[in-house]
Parts: sequence; structure tokens; C-alpha cells
Amino acid sequence: MYNINFTASAKKSIILTVFSLFLLACISLLMIGSTFHISQPPEEYLGIDNDAHTKEQRIAFLEKIGYSPSNDYEESEQVRIPIEFGDVYNRYNELQKQSGGDLLNYRGADCIRYTYIDQDERRLNLLVYNDRIIGGDVCTVSLDGEMKPLLN
Repeated sequence: MYNINFTASAKKSIILTVFSLFLLACISLLMIGSTFHISQPPEEYLGIDNDAHTKEQRIAFLEKIGYSPSNDYEESEQVRIPIEFGDVYNRYNELQKQSGGDLLNYRGADCIRYTYIDQDERRLNLLVYNDRIIGGDVCTVSLDGEMKPLLN
């Protein structure tokens, strides 16, 4: 059998080291949590009430900004806005800024992307978080297709 004896200064040193590591871990968690705070969606987006709880509300929103989405088609998909934006999301967020939005406040958020089709066969995409529209785009799916902000 082995006996290990610690002096009083060694015990203090070990306790101080463990306490320091615990304190460092707490500070790190606080910093990470405050960096990626997800905002509550605004009451309006593009100056329009952006309540998007129902299909009718989402279609009405698109109609208010000048589109004519078909009532016969709706596609939805859950998407997560990444915490760290790469080149693709930085470019996509620039589209959002052109329409007055900004996805930086929603990094790490789980959203739903609703897609509608208009009479010109364009895809009208809306990003919805907590039943509020926080972004979107208009795109074409042809070989020379393009993606534009909701408001040009």
C-alpha cells in the first residue's frame, strides 16, 4: 500500500489550479453565449407586418411587395443559419441587407425556408424564425439563373 502525503502548500496549489480552470471554463461559456445571442424577430420586415404563422399570411406578405405567388405550391424546409458565415452566407447576407434585413443576429438559429412559385416560374423564398419573416430571396432555376433580394 502506498501513502501519498501533500504538504499544506501543495494542497493550496492544487486547489488554486482547479479553481482557476473552473473559473476559466465559466468565463469561456459566458463569452460564447453572449457572442451568439439570437435576436427576437422584428414586428415588421421591409416595412410590412411580417407575421408568417400561416400560408395565407406568407402569401399576403409576398403580394404586398409585388409578387403573385401560386396558392397551389408551397415547399418548406428547416434550415440552420450557420454560426460562422463563409463566403456563400456572406454573399447571401449581402442580398438580405439590400432589402433591409440582416441575418447576423440569427447566427445559429433554426429557421424554416418557405418556397413559392410565381407566374414567371421564379422561386420566392422566405426565411421564417419564430413565425416572423427575417429574410428571403427571389431566384430562377434556369441554366443562367440568378438570385436577387426580395426588394430590388
